[in-house]
Amino acid sequence: MAQQLIAGIDIGGTKIAVAIAAAAGKIVASNSFPTEGGRTPQDLMGQALETIERLAETHHGRLAAIGIGCAGPLDLDRGVVWAPPNMPRNWRQFPLRSFVESKSRLPVIVDNDANAAALAEHLFGAGRGYSDLVYFTISTGIGGGIISNNVLAHRWGEAGHVTVNPGGALCGCGARGCLEAECSGTSMARRAQEHLLSGKPSKLRDLVEDIKQVSAKTVTDAAREGDELACAVWQETVSLMAIGIGSIVALLAPQAIILGGGVTAGAGEFLLQPLRAELNERVRIVSMEGVQVLQAAFGADSGLYGALALAAGSL
Repeated sequence: MAQQLIAGIDIGGTKIAVAIAAAAGKIVASNSFPTEGGRTPQDLMGQALETIERLAETHHGRLAAIGIGCAGPLDLDRGVVWAPPNMPRNWRQFPLRSFVESKSRLPVIVDNDANAAALAEHLFGAGRGYSDLVYFTISTGIGGGIISNNVLAHRWGEAGHVTVNPGGALCGCGARGCLEAECSGTSMARRAQEHLLSGKPSKLRDLVEDIKQVSAKTVTDAAREGDELACAVWQETVSLMAIGIGSIVALLAPQAIILGGGVTAGAGEFLLQPLRAELNERVRIVSMEGVQVLQAAFGADSGLYGALALAAGSL
């Protein structure tokens, strides 16, 4: 008899990750592929479903539900992708839930990817034991999810679009100086590239063949080695991040702040230590002694585990 399986899809601006898991939550198999801008969301979701079905068949399983985490903003009532700044324009107004339901003929649960990640970290990861927390994903973009009184909070805005630098970089949302526009991995790479193009010396030139290949990872690696330009970009990122996260701490007074996503996974304490120090200096209305600043247990995969948690919750 085929075992019952659930599936998760994590849709991000850089890649789409999929996994199948036993109903109890243990991942059986996973895969990923790039979120190519030239392809339609229908095509990409078709590939995701084909991958899931192939994985389930290989592991002699029967799919029971699919959970999807997608970059917001979303219309959660209808399961429609609204206008995510870090996704190609053809994703706007895409009826994600109804499309996947019609193709899979399975129950489909859709939520913001950061919400899904917050749920996973609360249930199984770094957020276990905390009734009130805020999760941030620091990756291609920046998103956030809130757990309040042990419940995933909905009907709130996008954490990545609080203003941290008035008049700063233009964000994909159309505003200037958003947390995402100033502190995402994409922003770090852009600022470093601009400095290099202006002729500033840096070890970064030795790490890539072309300046356009400079990424958040190369900036992090060079900053670890003490490169002056990379350190300046890194310190500016941490300081602006503390402004955004500190504002949310002052408003919500959570027990924990959990940071996930690719940038955090690559940097670890190299990011968390200076961020804690900046928050301790900046936040006064809330005692930071009562706020833990933690790295996500699932690293860059919190969203994928969250998508599986959404699917499991529908059974």
